[in-house]
Amino acid sequence: MTEIGLWVQSENGLRYLIKKNQHGYPDLFALSSDKPLEGIKEKKELSKAFYKELTGTAYPHPDATSRQILWDFLEAAIKHLP
Repeated sequence: MTEIGLWVQSENGLRYLIKKNQHGYPDLFALSSDKPLEGIKEKKELSKAFYKELTGTAYPHPDATSRQILWDFLEAAIKHLP
């Protein structure tokens, strides 16, 4: 099965992969650190911070699906393409 995710680099240079978990919600994986993210709460807080940084708006709601979040990230990224 093919998996699709979105690679994101924060302003401080940390890199993460966001992809869908088995329930359809966004899951975050640290790519630039030897220390994995600890627990769901840390992942959600970081996802919310990325969302605000990329879209300029607050996270839509606590149960936003990966489809909604990734789509919003893509719309924000498209504005920066040449």
